[in-house]
Amino acid sequence: MASAFALRPLERTVANQSLREGFRVHLSDKEFRNLRLAHGDLIRVSSLRGFCGYAVAWSFKPTNAASKPLAKVSDLLRDTFGQLALTDSIFIEKAPEAWKPLDSITVRCADLSDALKKYDSTRELKYWIGYTLVKLDILIPEGEFEIQQEGPRSNRSLRLRASVTSMEPAPDGDYALCYKPEVTRIILEGEPPSLQEPTLDTTPLEPASKTHTALQINSDGIGGLSEQITTINARLSKLTTPGSQPKHPRRNPRWTFLIHGPEGCGKSLLLDRLAECSWHKVCTINANWLAANRKELSEVLSTEVFTEAPEKEPTLVVIDRLDTLTQKSEDLVESLTQQIRKLKGTQIVVAATARSIFDVDAGLRSLFMDQMELPAPNVSQREDMLRQICAAEQITPDFDLAYFAERTHGFVGRDMEQLCDLAYHRCYYQGETGEDGEESSQTVVRTEDVEAVIDKVLPTVLKGSVLEVPKVKWADIAGVDHVRNLLEDMIVRPYKYPELDDKFGGPSSRKGVLLYGPPGCAKTTIAKAIATESNLNFLAVKGSELIKMYVGESERAIRDIFRRARAAKPCIIFFDEMDTIGKSRDSTQDSGLNVVATLLNEMDGIEALKDVFIIGATNRPDVLDSALIRPGRFDSHIHIALPNQEARRQIFEIHTRNWPLASDVDLAIVAARTEGSSGADIEGLCREVIDLAKKGYVENKEETVKMSYFEQALAEHVPHTGKEEAARYEGWRPGKSLSGF
Repeated sequence: MASAFALRPLERTVANQSLREGFRVHLSDKEFRNLRLAHGDLIRVSSLRGFCGYAVAWSFKPTNAASKPLAKVSDLLRDTFGQLALTDSIFIEKAPEAWKPLDSITVRCADLSDALKKYDSTRELKYWIGYTLVKLDILIPEGEFEIQQEGPRSNRSLRLRASVTSMEPAPDGDYALCYKPEVTRIILEGEPPSLQEPTLDTTPLEPASKTHTALQINSDGIGGLSEQITTINARLSKLTTPGSQPKHPRRNPRWTFLIHGPEGCGKSLLLDRLAECSWHKVCTINANWLAANRKELSEVLSTEVFTEAPEKEPTLVVIDRLDTLTQKSEDLVESLTQQIRKLKGTQIVVAATARSIFDVDAGLRSLFMDQMELPAPNVSQREDMLRQICAAEQITPDFDLAYFAERTHGFVGRDMEQLCDLAYHRCYYQGETGEDGEESSQTVVRTEDVEAVIDKVLPTVLKGSVLEVPKVKWADIAGVDHVRNLLEDMIVRPYKYPELDDKFGGPSSRKGVLLYGPPGCAKTTIAKAIATESNLNFLAVKGSELIKMYVGESERAIRDIFRRARAAKPCIIFFDEMDTIGKSRDSTQDSGLNVVATLLNEMDGIEALKDVFIIGATNRPDVLDSALIRPGRFDSHIHIALPNQEARRQIFEIHTRNWPLASDVDLAIVAARTEGSSGADIEGLCREVIDLAKKGYVENKEETVKMSYFEQALAEHVPHTGKEEAARYEGWRPGKSLSGF
C-alpha cells in the first residue's frame, strides 16, 4: 500500500539535475522500514495531480525528527512528475515490477562532429555511452547525462554532455526503463545510417556449425604470444573440424580457456582477437554486464549467454577479469560453475582472463581445461614485440632491436608499447628540419631517442613494489672493493655466463648473499650499487614493512614479492632489516614461524629461483633462523666492517668533492681523527661542518670551508659503534651470539 509523503527540496547539485542522481527519492531509515525497502530499490511515485512514475529509494539521515513522513527530491524529479510544488504530497510504494530493458535508445550529443573527433571511433563513443547509461537509475526522454571515461588512462578532455532523444519502447508508466548491454541498441542522433552499428547479438552470422568455418586467431601485429596463439588455434581447429570429437560422450571436452598473468601482458588483446573470429554469437561478461543483471543472474546466464541451440553455435563467452568479478559476486561463482559444467559436447567456448588464478574460486578454476600463463616475456619475445610495434613506425637502419630487447628486462607488452610511444613523441616534438628549412613530415626513431626515455618506463610487474630506483655507482662508495668483487662473482657472472654451470658441473651458482655489520656501514648502498652497475631489475623491501597485523598477510606479501621478481627476471631482491622477518623460529610466536617458513620455501622450494638473486642486510645476524643462513639460502655471508683510515679519507673526499675547500684543509688528518666512525657517522660529521660554513658565510662572508670548521665538528664527534661491538661483528660466525646486545 502506498504511503503519503510531504515534499522537501534536495540541495541542488550538478549530479541531481541530471539522470545521474536526479531520480533518487531520499527517505529516512524509519520510512525504509515502514515500506520494507532496501537502499537502491525501485519505487513507484504518484501524485494527486494524476501523474505516476518511477524513482529509486535513497537513504538519508534527517537532522531533526519530523512530525510526518518526508521525501527529499530534486528539482528535476518535481518538474518531470507534473510540476510538483513543495506543498504537494506524493505517494510512494515499492514497484511491483523490475526494470525493463529498452530495445533501443537514441542519444543526442551536444556536438556530434566534435564528439567523433575526440573519440577514436563511433564504436568507442557508443561504448562509453553504454558504460554511462548502465549506471543511471532511470531513463526518460530529454533526460541529460554526462559521458566521461573512467580508469587510470581516462582523459578528462573527453567529457561530453548528452541527452536522451527517444526510447523504444516509449515510456508508458507501466515499467521503469533501463539500458542493458547486448540488448539495448544505441543510436546517435545525426549519425549517418552507414555508420549505425547493430548490436552483436541481434545480427546473427551464418552458423559455423553447418559451414565448418575455420576459427583462427589472426596473429598479425601481436608479438611474443605465438605459443599461446598456436595452442588456442589448435583447440579451435578441433572444435570446427567434422569428426574430430571423441566418440565416447564422457570424453567430450569443454572448450574453456583461462588466460592469466600480470597486468599489461596481453590478456585482453588475446580476448579481442579471439572475439574477432567468425562466431555466430559473442557474449561479454564484464563489470557493466554484472551491474545490469545482478538481480536475475542465474536466469540471464542460462537463457541469454549459455544457450545450447545448434543454430547459435559456435558461441564465444568472454569473461574479462574473472578474478575481480567473482570477488564482487558469490552468486556469479555459483551460476558460472553450474553453466560451465553443462558445456560438454557443445560448441560454446568460454575464454576468461585473470591476473592470478589463485584469486579465482578453486571449483570454478578446475573447469577451465586450458590454463595459460602469460609471464613477462623473455629476450626473444621482447625483440619480437619491438619488431611488431615498430613495424608501423620508421626507425633508422642501425636501430638494434636485439640490444633494446636486452635492456628491457621485465617489460611486458604494454611497457614496450609505452617505450616506443615515448621515443616516437620525443623524436616528433624535436621537429627535425629538412634541407629547405621546413619541418620534416617523416619521423624516424633513432637509437638515442629510445636511450633518452628508457629509464622513464618502470616495468609494470614492479609497480607498487620498488621503494626507490637505485642510481648508485661503485665510485660513490669507498673501501668496499673486496665486497664488489665478491658480489660480481656471485650475481653478475652467473647471469652473463650461464653456460659455466654446465661446463664445469657441480652445484648451481649461489643465489643468496647476507651483508652484516654495524649500523651505518653502507650495506644498503652496496646493494643499490650492484643493481645499478649490473643493469638488473631491483626490488627493495624493508623487512619491517612486511610484518602485517592480520594472519596470513605477511606470508602473502612475501609470496607476492617473489612472484614479481620471477616475472621481472633477471632481478635482485633486497631485504633490508632482514632480522625483522627472519628471526629464529625458536624465539618467535606461531605467526613468525609461518613467515620464516614461507621465506625458506620461496628461496629454496620446489620452484627454482632462476635469474633471481637475493641480498639481505642486517646488523643482527645472530638472531636469524639457522635454516636461513645455511647453504642454498643465504649461503654467502659478507662482513661489512667499519672503514679503515684510507677508506675514511675516500669517504670524506666523496662528500666534499663539490665543496669550496680552503687550502688548509687536510682530509688525511681528519680521517685519522675519526677512528671507529662508520660511513653514516662521517656523513653526519660533514653535515655539521657544512652547517658551520654556512653560518660563517652569513656572519663574515667567508666563502670557503676551513679546517677550523672540521676541528669544531670533531670536538663533539662521537662514533656510534664501540671497539668491542665492532670486534664482535668481526668474529661472528653462524651459531655464535653477538653477546652483549
